Order: sequence, then C-alpha cells, then structure tokens
Amino acid sequence: MHRRLTSNLPYYPSGNFTGTATFTPHSSFSGSSYLYHETGEFLTDTGLVLRANQRYIYVHDTANEKISIWFTKSEGKGSFDAVTAPEDEEIDYLYMELEMERNEAVGGWKGVGDHLCELDLYSGLYDFRVQGNRDGEEMRRFGIQYRVKGPEKDYLSETAFVKR
Repeated sequence: MHRRLTSNLPYYPSGNFTGTATFTPHSSFSGSSYLYHETGEFLTDTGLVLRANQRYIYVHDTANEKISIWFTKSEGKGSFDAVTAPEDEEIDYLYMELEMERNEAVGGWKGVGDHLCELDLYSGLYDFRVQGNRDGEEMRRFGIQYRVKGPEKDYLSETAFVKR
C-alpha cells in the first residue's frame, strides 16, 4: 500500500506512507467481516520518519449493500510488530458506514461515507476495482480518499492498495 498525505496547514505534516495491509476473517458480526491491519513508515516531506500502525474491522452487509468500518479497542496501541489474533480483536465503536453502488465504468464498486470526530469531518471515498473470471469476481486493487477538515486539520489522504 502507498498513501500520500497532503496538508494545507504548515504545522500538520505532509508526506508518504508505505507499508502493508492485511485482511483476516473476523467473527464479530454475522456475514462477512474482516480485521484490517496496516503497518509501515510515514516519511514526512521534511525528512522525519515515523512508524504507523492501524486496525479496523470491515463488515460487509450484502443484503443492504453497505460496508461498515469499526475502530478496534487495540487500534494504535501496543507494539508495531505484534500481531493480534483476529479472534482477540475487540470492536470499539463505528468509524464509518459506506453507501455502496456499482461502478460499471471501471468494473467495481464505489463507497462513500462520513465520520465526525469531535470537530473534524472525515469524508471518505472508497473505490473497489474487481476483475471477473468464470468463478466470479476478485478484488485486485482499491483506493481510499479522505478529505479531512476541522479547526486543526485540513488535509487530503489518498491511499492505493494492490493485491499481491
């Protein structure tokens, strides 16, 4: 995965994050749920290198064509190299619910959602690209774009994921 963070504020860092992301089946909800875990390094435009680690639980509600994304209780805590077993990862609270729609022009799905975190509004756009074969569709790449606005934040985060 690769993420570009572009800040419009001089005191908030811009830079590039490079790392890996995994999706592991999780049993928090009925249906399709996955523990998402990313880890890597954020290189700011000023040359500072920071390690980063995030965890969420993604839940696909096929009946309503929605994806909900949940914070985990361990998100951002503990060792960057520690791997929490998916069944031990506890859900904390809802981060964002994506309204999904088919995007025939690019062969995939688009999801949009918002999250108000105190005074900061996170507006998300998810782009899931799939390729078909005789066994169905398989997601090969996806992207996430967040526009974050608030009294102390004003940035764009653009992330590209490619399946290996």
